[in-house]
Amino acid sequence: MIQKSYSFTKNGNVNDVYTLKNANGCEVDILTYGARVIRISVPDKNGNFDDVVVGCARPEDYYEENPYFGATIGRYGNRIENAQFTLNGATYHLEANEGKNTLHGGVSGDFSRKIWSAEIIGDRLSLSLLSPDGEGGFPGNMQVRVAFCLTDNNELIIEYKATSDKDTLCNLTNHTYFNLGCRDTILDHELTINAKKITPVDDELLPHGEFLDIEGTPYSFLPTKTLGQDMFSDAKLIKQCNGFDFNYCLDRVGKGVERCACVYDPLSGRRMDCYTTLPGLQLYTACATGGFQGKKAYVNHCALCLETQGYPNSPNCPEYPSTTLKAGETYHEITVYRFSVK
Repeated sequence: MIQKSYSFTKNGNVNDVYTLKNANGCEVDILTYGARVIRISVPDKNGNFDDVVVGCARPEDYYEENPYFGATIGRYGNRIENAQFTLNGATYHLEANEGKNTLHGGVSGDFSRKIWSAEIIGDRLSLSLLSPDGEGGFPGNMQVRVAFCLTDNNELIIEYKATSDKDTLCNLTNHTYFNLGCRDTILDHELTINAKKITPVDDELLPHGEFLDIEGTPYSFLPTKTLGQDMFSDAKLIKQCNGFDFNYCLDRVGKGVERCACVYDPLSGRRMDCYTTLPGLQLYTACATGGFQGKKAYVNHCALCLETQGYPNSPNCPEYPSTTLKAGETYHEITVYRFSVK
């Protein structure tokens, strides 16, 4: 069941919250501002429901500065070096919003700051927007649609579709912050990521076409380990980031929806498996959330994000999978977060 559960007006515009419910009592709240996941209520091993999403206290508060809590990210998730790229022989200059680089689409083209149009289609909440040609510096009129579905298998399915009338870039993701135990940190959460390589970064968190073999290193989550085991490692990149903020190159078998990661909180018994069609997964462990007042006062490492994606800076790194969307073709990717208990 899907229903509009709350509305408010900001800057003369109406913003809506839709609540998705399944037969098991699980609920997901989606805010049209930023197409954000702002609440996920799922049971623990004792059947007690709680919200496993870190974010703002009220829907209205997402208009205030925050670290992309729950947002749909686009046109380009992650970083693009020097806020520019070359496509078909033309160089496009983007908006720099992280030093001299572009992060998560820049400023005017930041999907997390837009009110999406909502439509209930069967068991899905479909959110859409038009990003006009030249917005944020990106070419092409791009029509984007993101559908959210909560199944009776306790799966939150996010389906992305986009088309453009010019060749452009497209790299969409979701930036939900998860804490399965609903405690202060996720240091005792156990994590598995099906990847043996990452794209190593410089001091601006940009990769440059290289791959780093991480087997047997603190960066690896094969085999499973707690997040706290290496969160404060002296490994160069972990120390630089104050935790984990890396793109993992997923060990995929085919082109369909495949399991890429699993998070488990032993105390609550909650487990979340992540599946995707995409080649990369950005693990971000809320390395800079300390002091943010949201649903409660947050500390660093209060949550983790599993952002399925194309590789960062891929427009400037031909060694990485392409994130070019050809005119007239359809970008179509799926990510699933499946909740269970053990």
